[in-house]
Amino acid sequence: MIENHINIVGAGPAGLTAAIVLAKHGYKTKVYEISSDVGHRMNGDFQGLENWSEDKDIIMLLKEIGIDVNFLCVPYYEGDIYAPKIAPLKIKSKRPIFYLVKRGSTNGSFDKGLKEQALSMGIELIFNSRINSAEEKTIFGTGSKRADFIATGIIFDTGTENLAVVLFNDEIAPKGYAYLLINNGFGTMATVIYKDYKNTTKYFKNMINFFQNNKNIDIKNEKRFGGCGNFFIRDTNADDKKIYVGESAGFQDYLWGFGLRYAIVSGYLAAMSIIKGSDYDSLWKKEIKPMLETSLVNRYLIEKFGDLGYRYIAKKFAEGDPCNFLKRNYNPSFLKSLLLPIAKRRYKIYGNI
Repeated sequence: MIENHINIVGAGPAGLTAAIVLAKHGYKTKVYEISSDVGHRMNGDFQGLENWSEDKDIIMLLKEIGIDVNFLCVPYYEGDIYAPKIAPLKIKSKRPIFYLVKRGSTNGSFDKGLKEQALSMGIELIFNSRINSAEEKTIFGTGSKRADFIATGIIFDTGTENLAVVLFNDEIAPKGYAYLLINNGFGTMATVIYKDYKNTTKYFKNMINFFQNNKNIDIKNEKRFGGCGNFFIRDTNADDKKIYVGESAGFQDYLWGFGLRYAIVSGYLAAMSIIKGSDYDSLWKKEIKPMLETSLVNRYLIEKFGDLGYRYIAKKFAEGDPCNFLKRNYNPSFLKSLLLPIAKRRYKIYGNI
C-alpha cells in the first residue's frame, strides 16, 4: 500500500473521480465538501452526459478509468429540435447522442452514485468542511466562480411519454437554448441563458408556454430550480501543491454548457499526474484545451449568426447523424484555428491562477 495522502476539496464529479482513481492505485484520500452532502447545487434535474465529442462512448470511458455505472444512465438516440421560422425537425442517431443522468443527492443520481463508489473504497468524505490552504498535494474541484451562463427551469412528475426536445429561440433562451427531457414519469425543462439575465423571469415563462403549447406536457408537482456555469482558460492549473479540476479550472463547454465529460476527464488526469509523477498542465492542455478553444469559437459563431445559425444547426442535425455533425464541430479544425484570435478578443476569458 502506498502511504501517500492526497486531499481533495469539493465532492463534485471531478473531485470524486480523482478520489476514486487515486484510491484504486493505493492512495489514501480525504474529500472535503463545504455542503452537507454531494450534489448540493443540483435539484434532481436531468442533464445530458454528452456522447458526441469523441469516438469513444462515454460509458466505455467511465469503465476504463474505473467508474461504475451505479446511477440512472439512459441512452437517448433521438429527439425533436425547434428553431425560428422552420417546422420542427426530428433527429436520430445510430449511437447514443447523450446519456440522461439525474443530478443531486437523491437515489439514482450521478452524484450519489459516485459518492457510494467512493465510500465503498474507504475514501473519507468530510462534509460541512473545507480547506483553503494546501500543505500537501491537494486537488481543488470547488465548482464555478461566476456565472457566464445561467439555467432556470422546473422538475416535475408527468404522465407524458419519454422524449427529448431542444429549442433555439432568443425569445426563450437568448444566445443559448431550452430543453425538455422526460424519462419514466419524471421531467425536466430549462432555459439556458447567455445574455440579458435581468429578464430571466420573462424567458422562463416563455419557455413554459412554448413547451405546453407545442408538446402538451402533463406537469404535476413542479419544483423550480436554477444554476450557472463558468468558463475560462488559464495558462496553468497547477500551482505549487494545488491542482485545479472541473469548473474550478474553467473546464466547461462554452457553446452549450456540457461540462460533465470535462469534469470526469480532468479528475482522471489530475489523479494520473500524481500517480505517474507527470505534469498535469501538459495532460489537460493536450486532452482538454483544444476542445475548450473550439467551444470558444463555437460560442462566437452562434452569437454572430443568430437565427440563421440556429436554423443551420437544426437542419444539419436532422439531415444526417447528429453525432457526426457535432463531433466535427466540437473538435479543432483549421478554419476554427483562424477564428480563434477573433474569439479571444471578443471573450476575455484567459488568465492565471
